[in-house]
Amino acid sequence: LPSMDFDDYDVSGYIQALMDSSYHNSHQAYIQITLDGEATAKDNNTATVQNISTHFCNAYNLNPNNEQMTKLHEIFGSALLSARYTVKEEQKISTGYTIEVEIAPITNLIGLENEFSQLRQQAKEEADKANAPSAWQGQDESQDEEDGDDEDGYWGEEGWEDDPTPTPVPTASPSPDKIVDSYELYIDKILAVLPGKLQNPDYKPETVVIALDIRQTKEGDLQLDLNQIDIIDQTVMLFK
Repeated sequence: LPSMDFDDYDVSGYIQALMDSSYHNSHQAYIQITLDGEATAKDNNTATVQNISTHFCNAYNLNPNNEQMTKLHEIFGSALLSARYTVKEEQKISTGYTIEVEIAPITNLIGLENEFSQLRQQAKEEADKANAPSAWQGQDESQDEEDGDDEDGYWGEEGWEDDPTPTPVPTASPSPDKIVDSYELYIDKILAVLPGKLQNPDYKPETVVIALDIRQTKEGDLQLDLNQIDIIDQTVMLFK
């Protein structure tokens, strides 16, 4: 934390501005306090959204691809605009400051294991059906008819003769670029249902208070352990 004058520095104002920048994507106060540029301020929100997205994936053992993760960031970026928190007034202590942050956790995404399990089963069934040989056999047969290969035989001395050993027709299968990946389909299904679940946020009735310990160095600078911010990230939106 920047601190030209340790005793007069508005620590609670900085924490409020940092959280507004990180969760509500509101950067004006943060820029005024830190004198950082807008790009640096926006990094707060980007890092927070990425961190909470990772916690969500870890909670439900999900492994999205890059495109899906980008979509997940968009979903959580919008959802965090509804984050509720209150930054209390800082308290001066011998090692620096302590500040309490009171949070009302969003609970919409708790306990979705059974629903996600059903989505995975649906994705598997749909992928198996799409990739089954029967789904492609008709296409090959149509092509054979267009090519005039609807009968097995050859022209001999006495005209058309049946081929006693017809050539086996290989089983149809989808080309690699058309194979439906059941796991990617599963993640897509989750991404499709998440916005609806987060449209009307539910909050835990009991708020959670997290105390931030801000230390003063010998030079008078203030330091905030980012692990404490990660605890707030894990509390603002609960997955378990």
